[in-house]
Amino acid sequence: MAVALVSLSTLGGAWMARRHARRVTVWLAIASALMLVTALIDLLPDAWRESVEKGVPLWAMGVSISVGFVVVTYFTRKEHAQVSGPGARHAPGLHRRVREWAGAALFGGLGTAAALTVHRAIEGATLALSASAVVVIALVVHSASEGLAMVALLDMAGQRLAPLLAVACVSPVVGMVIGTVSPLPGQVVPILLGVATGILLRTAILGVRLAASRHEDRRVPRRHVLTAAGVAATVALAISALQWLPGQPNLSDKQVLGRVIARPRTVPSPFPSPAPTPTLFPLRDRRHLRAAFASGALTLAQVFARTDRLTLRTRVAWLLDGHPGYDHNHIADLLHVNGITPDHTVGDLNERQRARLLAKLS
Repeated sequence: MAVALVSLSTLGGAWMARRHARRVTVWLAIASALMLVTALIDLLPDAWRESVEKGVPLWAMGVSISVGFVVVTYFTRKEHAQVSGPGARHAPGLHRRVREWAGAALFGGLGTAAALTVHRAIEGATLALSASAVVVIALVVHSASEGLAMVALLDMAGQRLAPLLAVACVSPVVGMVIGTVSPLPGQVVPILLGVATGILLRTAILGVRLAASRHEDRRVPRRHVLTAAGVAATVALAISALQWLPGQPNLSDKQVLGRVIARPRTVPSPFPSPAPTPTLFPLRDRRHLRAAFASGALTLAQVFARTDRLTLRTRVAWLLDGHPGYDHNHIADLLHVNGITPDHTVGDLNERQRARLLAKLS
């Protein structure tokens, strides 16, 4: 159901762009602003968090962002060079400019489609773990903006939209299946998110230039800038508000950018008395979760009962190793016998593995 809503939202955004196709400049401005919002407040923080959590060097994430940015830059400039060569100089100025717009829009649109497809597949994988109402609504809101951005560029290039829209709608389903059956290696996710971030950043810049090139003074009209800024700000605030609504389990996964997750060998001081229910126990980060578990504020059964992303993405071996009452070698043997690797997270455990751990450690 959640995936269907996300796909329908994408088609809704595409329909809006097609229905008012004559307003190309304003749609390009809005699409560019929405791509910047997606890249800066969604993909980039996710890539940063995933890098920190999975132990991927931040420079590797930076390189992946640069690769995505440079690839789109190369192809759009290559197309510009082709239409600006000696043969193109004999073409009328207007015709040459139209070809430049179409070529750049085509590569920008394809790059956007590729980036959004990767991003939406990863979102589908997260839906396999946590499909709370807030997560679904947030995805629906910015899926519409992604569909609008992709169609605005591809429509300008005169390309068929159906195949790429179909891929964009199917990719969350594929991601959900992969996340359920065979999750991607954790170290791959921040790299893919980084590449997608770079692609969207460069395509957003391209969209602004294309919108400006349609006017004699090479500037985007002020009213279009204000409209795009207003739409982007509304979407950004809506997504942020949905993500930070009080009482939602996935909020505990938000961390300060740049915070390094350490693996302390000593257990911090005990925490206050346990919360009445496990899902309402407030957590700041994974160190807080492990300390609460080690101090007895959270039992193993309560940890397994939690549905927030922070808990679901916590490595089981690291969590259990922090308990002073558990022998390290015993834990390692127990995990090995039950097919639980050091990279297994709480969300990766099946019912049989959870039951065996509870039986042995409770």
